[in-house]
Amino acid sequence: MYPKILITICLPLLLVTGCVPKINKAVTLTETAVTSDLEKSIDLFDDKNAHLVREWWRGYNDPQLDKIIDEALSKAPTLQSIEAKFAQANSIIQSVQSRNLPHLSANASVLRERFSENHIFPPPLGGGTYTQYQPALTLDYDFDFWNARGSHILAVKNSALAQRASIEASKVALTSAICETYLSWNYDEHKLAVLSAMEQTNRDELRIVEKQYRLGLIDAIAINDKKSSLSKIMQRKTELIRSIEGKKEAICILGGFLPSYAATIKAPHINNGFNVPLPKEIMLNLLAHRPDVAIAKYTALSKSHTIEQTKAQFYPNISLSGLIGFTSFSWVKLFTHSSYTPSAGIALSLPLLDWGERKANLQNSVSDYNSSVYDYNQAVIKAANEVVVLLKQSKLLEEQQQLHDQELNAKKANVSITHKKLLQGLSDKLPYLSAKKSLLEGEIETLSLNETKSLIQIDLIKALGGGYTDKEDSNASR
Repeated sequence: MYPKILITICLPLLLVTGCVPKINKAVTLTETAVTSDLEKSIDLFDDKNAHLVREWWRGYNDPQLDKIIDEALSKAPTLQSIEAKFAQANSIIQSVQSRNLPHLSANASVLRERFSENHIFPPPLGGGTYTQYQPALTLDYDFDFWNARGSHILAVKNSALAQRASIEASKVALTSAICETYLSWNYDEHKLAVLSAMEQTNRDELRIVEKQYRLGLIDAIAINDKKSSLSKIMQRKTELIRSIEGKKEAICILGGFLPSYAATIKAPHINNGFNVPLPKEIMLNLLAHRPDVAIAKYTALSKSHTIEQTKAQFYPNISLSGLIGFTSFSWVKLFTHSSYTPSAGIALSLPLLDWGERKANLQNSVSDYNSSVYDYNQAVIKAANEVVVLLKQSKLLEEQQQLHDQELNAKKANVSITHKKLLQGLSDKLPYLSAKKSLLEGEIETLSLNETKSLIQIDLIKALGGGYTDKEDSNASR
């Protein structure tokens, strides 16, 4: 009789409470659309069979660089902080998953109490002092008919995947920043060597013009010009030395090293022939190789499952509870059948009138999801544009280097011509030294262009994901 009455009452209420308002969810950019747009730039690739490995920096063949990065990846506080958050996210997953099982708790109490003579307890209980023993086991379980807990678990799992991708994004940022700083230091050392050669050439010029001045062939202006030129070279050398010290400091900061670490670092020995592999397949599957895109993707998936969890608030649910306990004034009789106090209960929650609270919560979840989708779309657009722009910059830089090589060849020819004239006695040494200085300036420009090329390559590695691959956990993201 009672079950029929309960069903008769609950059925119309279920029909009333099960109405979820219509929601408008944002749409993500598809991988097909991104790939189609990127294919227009595929002809910019030269090495379509290459493979971009995770530890791409080892291609520079510098053991010191490898050591710095290995230590930074294991000790950098920024990475350790994110890894701690990932561990926290995994703990939250375990906590949420535990709610799928019935919760069992045990409690016991011993109470010494005097019972009032003027209350409901008659003598001999009233007016007496007794010790009450009460151990119990409690069992609680909430049904999940509308998959609220399942959606919550998926939301938390995707949030953890976003944290894992965040670790990879930080690793890519860290390794690329260290490499950029280290390579720039390498080129500063080469420029310093060229400037030292220029300094020596300028001193040779100064000695010649001083001799000419003593012979009365020229006035002091030429001497002052050479001294001024020498001073500028010395300033440039000092500036480079200051830049090198700053880059050592930057490496210490990036890697999480104390300042004394800078004194242990020696000048780089970079393999200048290293070129970054630019595989076509990564271009065609860019979204799976960008950790920042993976972060945005898993964040959006997490918010999507939160919407499903919020929808469950519109439906009724059933909770079960049970208790197995014993209550006795006598310790001897505590665990006898006469002290046994079992109980069981069922509770039905019916969301009726909440003055729009559930609807507001759902709309908040939808707005949060839509925001994460727009963030994902922006991350995708940014990734695609970064790759294409860097590829174009690489091509333009190649053209610039070709023009510079032509200029450098002309300067080399001038050095050869002036040297021959010097040997034949057709001119003094000054034209030869001037041509040599011009060539050295060209070599510095070559180093600057090569440095720019190296930095663009590292930026391109970063834009392609730095060897990262999104190994998606299908059970978590679904």
